[in-house]
Amino acid sequence: MSDIDFSAILPFVVLLCGSLTVLLVGTFFGKERTFSRVCLSSAYCVLAWLTSLEYVYGNHTALGGFLRVDSFSFVLFGVILLGSAMTLLLSQGTFRDQRLDASVDFDVLMLLATAGAMVMVASQHLIITFLGIELLSVAVYALCAGARNEKASAESAMKYFILGAFSSAFLLYGILLIYASTASMQLQDIALAVSSSSPKDILLIGIGLVIFGFGFKVSLIPFHFWTPDVYQGAPTTVSGYMAVVVKVAAFGAFLRLMSTAFGNISGAWTDLFWTLSVITMVLGNLMALRQESLKRMLAYSSIAHAGYVLMGFLVMDASGGGEAAVFYLLAYSLMTLIAFGVALHATAGSENQYDNDKIEALRDLGWSNPLLALVMTVSMLSLAGIPPLVGFVGKFYLISAVIKGGYIGLAIIAVLSSLISLYYYLRVVVVMYFLPGTEGKSVVRLDGNELLLSHRVVLAIAALGTIYFGLFSSSYIEYARMAVKSLT
Repeated sequence: MSDIDFSAILPFVVLLCGSLTVLLVGTFFGKERTFSRVCLSSAYCVLAWLTSLEYVYGNHTALGGFLRVDSFSFVLFGVILLGSAMTLLLSQGTFRDQRLDASVDFDVLMLLATAGAMVMVASQHLIITFLGIELLSVAVYALCAGARNEKASAESAMKYFILGAFSSAFLLYGILLIYASTASMQLQDIALAVSSSSPKDILLIGIGLVIFGFGFKVSLIPFHFWTPDVYQGAPTTVSGYMAVVVKVAAFGAFLRLMSTAFGNISGAWTDLFWTLSVITMVLGNLMALRQESLKRMLAYSSIAHAGYVLMGFLVMDASGGGEAAVFYLLAYSLMTLIAFGVALHATAGSENQYDNDKIEALRDLGWSNPLLALVMTVSMLSLAGIPPLVGFVGKFYLISAVIKGGYIGLAIIAVLSSLISLYYYLRVVVVMYFLPGTEGKSVVRLDGNELLLSHRVVLAIAALGTIYFGLFSSSYIEYARMAVKSLT
């Protein structure tokens, strides 16, 4: 444990210091959540990312090899910290309308959750991965229950807690079996052990249980049952955070584990991943078609997109599936941040926001609030895969990779699945622009003049990023390629 390397753990230290600072400020100067304190929390996210800049081209291990800050960590840290900072800023000014206590406790929990997400992505040891998952999960359980007087919020937290504990038990038991088979929990040592002999049954069972645990975290079907209920019942700010930061962290840790530790025996799990990818894409999109609730529709949408990302796991070799998956995580984060940001304004303040947030609430938004409608349109078109937006480019990279890897059938299913999603994404656009509002019944809370400046900036950055990375994807895909290469 002598190899601590404080410079490598600096991004984590910054976030932990940030959460401690915000907590102390709340203790001594009042817990009220003001704009300056939100900016302070967001600034710590930016500072944490800046401290990781030196690892763009380098690999550094810390804490005796338990953590590794490399290009892969740097790229996903950027997405995680950007998502966290934007969520903090979007939540400013909407707490009362979401029935949340305007307390700095929210910021403290979010900074701790973000630190857990970063630990997951950088972990080189299975127990550290598990600790990162628990740090993230426990903070998010509390965030889901933030609207304490709302029954749906409490149910959301309880359901996520019980099912999360259930999946953690499977994950821990899988780690135990992998340790029993390889005598190590260090990813490189596991890779050496599994490549030196043919995989034993106990190892394959352990890998299967670990896939079960991560399948829950990223909402793969059939481990997805918690997702729509938790997303709908949680405060919309927290739902957006879960859809972006939690999912990116879980996929990052999952990708590092399967690439570094089990890449040499990829043939043992490709059939399982092919099946999971297909049923997740197809059923996720089919179930989204039936949803009247905006948040439930976005929840099923996030499930379907998990299936797209999983395609990259099948072809992490020279076909380029790994970098395509990393690129798609950035694309998905930008698109989803916009969608939940608009959903926040469409539902916050309504009497029934926790159990009846209908898509119909967006009626006439295109004329009553052109800015919100415009960014929502960009998000929906990008999620649907309409060129030249980043969602189209992300799917193009993934489908090209699986075709290069010889999975022609999977590519066709992905295209057909994406065509299904066109219906429910374009339905949102039609509701906003072509269905007249019902006088006196609209639940959209804000008009264009009432949007806070911070909200305008966040939504504008996400929308411009969705367009920019669609038009100029080559620079980021190079970073993604470099990131995946650093895993080997």
